[in-house]
Amino acid sequence: MSEITRTPLHISRIVIRLDDASHKKIDFAKLEFDPRRQPEDIHRISDQDKDLGKDFDPAIDSQICPRFRLLVIGKTGVGKSELIKRAFGINEHVSEYRRGEATIDKPLISSENARFVLHDSEGFEAGDSDNFIAAKAFIDRRRKMPTLAVRDQIHAVWLCLSIPLSGGSLLERGVEELLKSRKEILGDIPIIVVFTKLDKLVDKLEYNAKKSGQYDETALEEKKNKFLKELCIQPLNEVAGTDIPHTAVSKEEGHESTIGQLIDLTTVNVEKFIDSEAALAMMIAQRAHIGSKVKASIAIIKKRYWRGIAVGMNFIGFTMLDCFSKIHEDIIGVWNLYDPDCHLVSDQFKNPIVNDLDRNLPHTGGAVGSDLVTKITAFLAPLAHADPTGVFSTVVMAVSTAVGVVGWAYETYQQTNDALQRIMTYIVDLTCIMQILFLLCGHPRPPHPPGPSPPPGLIPPGSISLSAIKIAIDAYEEAGKTAIHSEVKSRVSVAHARGDDALDEIDQLIKRHSIKDEQVQDLRQQLGF
Repeated sequence: MSEITRTPLHISRIVIRLDDASHKKIDFAKLEFDPRRQPEDIHRISDQDKDLGKDFDPAIDSQICPRFRLLVIGKTGVGKSELIKRAFGINEHVSEYRRGEATIDKPLISSENARFVLHDSEGFEAGDSDNFIAAKAFIDRRRKMPTLAVRDQIHAVWLCLSIPLSGGSLLERGVEELLKSRKEILGDIPIIVVFTKLDKLVDKLEYNAKKSGQYDETALEEKKNKFLKELCIQPLNEVAGTDIPHTAVSKEEGHESTIGQLIDLTTVNVEKFIDSEAALAMMIAQRAHIGSKVKASIAIIKKRYWRGIAVGMNFIGFTMLDCFSKIHEDIIGVWNLYDPDCHLVSDQFKNPIVNDLDRNLPHTGGAVGSDLVTKITAFLAPLAHADPTGVFSTVVMAVSTAVGVVGWAYETYQQTNDALQRIMTYIVDLTCIMQILFLLCGHPRPPHPPGPSPPPGLIPPGSISLSAIKIAIDAYEEAGKTAIHSEVKSRVSVAHARGDDALDEIDQLIKRHSIKDEQVQDLRQQLGF
């Protein structure tokens, strides 16, 4: 008979709380089976002190701006539905786009992206002034609310117009009226004019060029810009002036960068005319532009953690694991990936990152951003040809069983170089790993076509899986994690943490190892996403 190993029961924390029955303050002890806890690790915190992040500037404040609120205007068939899916990473219909069913006052929220809320307005077609009147009244009501908070404001308007390839007019009468009177109607709310179905213009130009035997990519780009100027930009400028932001987009493969340009243009104008919190909400809500996600992660570090960690702000009495958990929560919140099974908040994801903070590994790769596509492809190639119950299952099992955490993570935070370097290394590591997960899972899930279900894929498109987490962690290690750890240790210390130099170096470190949007598309195309 095998010997049974008994794990001692330890008190991990004592919380002072008001008892509901007696109305007296009582010490509540939290017990854990963990042999690594020592008596000196026990600390007391009161109810008002147990929120680790309460004294930091709010990074993602649900009271200030929990969701990005967008008003989309465009007539049926202009491509609003697909544009929203691509930009905000949702698969289900978030609006009733059929004529007569869209209600502008009804906020539409997808269960796949709680950080985004849509108000939909039908286009202002000739001979029908009802939609224009309704949209104008809606905007006016929200602007005049006496206690309107940033969270309830309209943060931006997308005016969607199809590129008129068949000789039709770009602007209906109601649209012209909106553009001419936009200062009075919208106030400071930024309006972005979105010329949709760019792919149809490009296809037409390519067809004509191939037919004439004069196909040249440089010449095609020049012709595309010339037609956009004649068909869209000049008519818009004649009505609205030259100061209105605009861009052309397509939802089709090969034009993904156009969605990123729209997101970037919107974010810049929201920050300029509305509020920095609303701009951050846009970066969080969108799921098409990796550059905005990296920028938002850096903003969180600057705003919430750097100087607070440097001076030990409210960290006394909390363990290092407590600190990592709070940082983890905020950063994965910025990336806002679709995670219905909550894998990103699990110990299976967090603990392997913590465990590797001090592990000395041979440097096997270069900068993450420069070589990541090759590394990811190398990781996925053997798995893609394996039986789903073979190598794939092994990948999942490897993550599922790795839930332990190193002993020093239970130590209370001390204002030392080791603690500061570990926390900043964790921030950089997590940001880099989230970039890889964005590559693998940060795109909309395609709807299943009619007929038999497709064979099981390596990674469920659009949602986080344990296999994706394991692949992302391994790929980051191969692509240069050790070199990044060395850089953090050489640049971060308590002695100069109160200045901006170290912060700027961490900022540059993340940017140097960030993945560019064109690399995202290269990898996804290689993987068949």
